[in-house]
Amino acid sequence: MTKTLLYIRLRQFNREANSLGFYLPVFIAMAAILAFVTYWQYKHNQQAWLIVILLSGICLAIQYNRKDKAFIYKQLEKPHLQLFLEYLVLTLPFSITSIVSKNWFCFPLLLLALACIPFLKFQFKHRAVFKNLSSLIPASNYEWISGLRKQYIPFISLFLFAVAFSWVRIFPLFLLWFITIMMSSFFLENEPVHILRAGNKTARKFLSDKIKINIQYILILYSLPVIINAIFVQEFLLITLLFIPVQLALVSFAICLKYSSYKPNTNLLGNNIAFSIIAMLSAVPYFLPVAAIFAIVYFFKAEKNLKKYLHD
Repeated sequence: MTKTLLYIRLRQFNREANSLGFYLPVFIAMAAILAFVTYWQYKHNQQAWLIVILLSGICLAIQYNRKDKAFIYKQLEKPHLQLFLEYLVLTLPFSITSIVSKNWFCFPLLLLALACIPFLKFQFKHRAVFKNLSSLIPASNYEWISGLRKQYIPFISLFLFAVAFSWVRIFPLFLLWFITIMMSSFFLENEPVHILRAGNKTARKFLSDKIKINIQYILILYSLPVIINAIFVQEFLLITLLFIPVQLALVSFAICLKYSSYKPNTNLLGNNIAFSIIAMLSAVPYFLPVAAIFAIVYFFKAEKNLKKYLHD
């Protein structure tokens, strides 16, 4: 069947939708508003092709970070087609409206990009690099240690490009936003329960400490390119100043999203969809608070779920 992957994603989406409860209509409404905003951009903006780059970039990040590539390419029928259909369904609400606008060419451009992405089976060979990384990052932040060891090449490359082009409009912020999406993939695997209980913390204390340390890392990492960009690109100063708070909210949401559905020794590939939508919303100025709102909502959901394992 060429729709096996879509069927799996539909079941994951239904499970996530059921867990949202009252917030599901809010989530749908915001996605609908975002779809309308993209349509408005297609209709009135000469640079609407940037949306194509944004959507393609998100799908490319998902393709690189997904842990099920070996299963898909070896076990599923017509894996390239199935991956293409998955990315098409994910981006369709935000791309199909371009057909009825002056930027109609954006849709075939996106289709071309999405058709190429499944052929990128890239997975850098994971060698034992940064063996002393735990001397810089506490062992309790195993997500960062594991994530950096696996993705150090694109992570360092994107950061160096962001610093090198800090004086350019928007571009370095886009690269840092892409790094934020990469960081979210650090939180797609659930640790064993004995690691979760290390430190004997309450659910709220555990979540708060986890969010605080990630905020510190982002502030240290992003401060230099963002400050340089703020100095050289005065006309976008407000966007630059709001950039770091939005990235902090996105990573906080990724953490809370993970622990809201935490089950020991499992992966959370289905969370890619929810996070991708919030990440796209956060890239639109009108929706800058969305990531923070969902981070707060999911904080309480995560706290409730963790109480089952931390014996509050």
